[in-house]
Amino acid sequence: MQRGRTTLIAYLCLAPSAILAAGVIFYPILRTFYAAFCEVDRKGNPHAFGTLDNFRAVLGSEVFRNQVVPHTALWTVAVVGVTITLSLFIAVALNERLPGRRLMRAIVMLPWATSLVISAAVWKWILHPTQGPLNRLLEGWGLMPYGLAPAWLARPGMAMAAVIAVGIWVSIPFTSVVLLAGLQSIGDDVYEAALIDGATGWRRFRHITIPLLRPVLLVAVLLNVIYVFNSFPIIWTLTEGGPANQTHIIVTYLYQTAISQREYGQGYAMAVLTFLVLLAFSLIYTRLHSREGLQSE
Repeated sequence: MQRGRTTLIAYLCLAPSAILAAGVIFYPILRTFYAAFCEVDRKGNPHAFGTLDNFRAVLGSEVFRNQVVPHTALWTVAVVGVTITLSLFIAVALNERLPGRRLMRAIVMLPWATSLVISAAVWKWILHPTQGPLNRLLEGWGLMPYGLAPAWLARPGMAMAAVIAVGIWVSIPFTSVVLLAGLQSIGDDVYEAALIDGATGWRRFRHITIPLLRPVLLVAVLLNVIYVFNSFPIIWTLTEGGPANQTHIIVTYLYQTAISQREYGQGYAMAVLTFLVLLAFSLIYTRLHSREGLQSE
């Protein structure tokens, strides 16, 4: 009797959170899936469930297949890969007992304290071909002929590299803090034992730090892939997907298609595809990581 009453109280306490999650998270997801298989009018109202026309229109688009999908893959892999690599070394450096360590940690956190839109707007000014300080510095240092400074965000070959660089810059603070927290959870006695055994700094990093940090790396990679894959403010503020669709990723192309062009059905379809891709990646990546952990044990 007492156990049943405790269970009932627990469910009653969880009910408000469950109702809120259902209304804010699960209902929009279910409605998006439903609308993706419907005919959607210009006002965004779904009708006539049971059609695949929205998915055919998206997957049949040459821009989506030949530009948006490859650019999304390049954007995600480049930003996440470089971010994890740089953040790992930054976290290791910040974990050392260096003078001014607290100040350096605060400086690393500064980009994270600023909204993505503001950070992207600042970088848009920095990369401006005539008014931005970057080209002026390059000209002043003699690294670029005067008057021939490139338009970083207007050239197809440079625009993607520029937005990737900005994406890395805004992603490093959060990732560094996560990895630093993981490093601080590793006891000093482990390193002292390795030092007694004669392990060098690189061997300690490779055989102790990386294996013990693997669960934190799993979380960092997973969160970064989800955030970067869906990162709308950076690219939209810098280039709005241009020039000539050269910096469009799925989320910016979705916004342009659904909001600007009012093709809501295709927008729903792209949202479903994005959800399925990220869900599949999360499940496969987590499963592979779990399997590696079991084999190592």
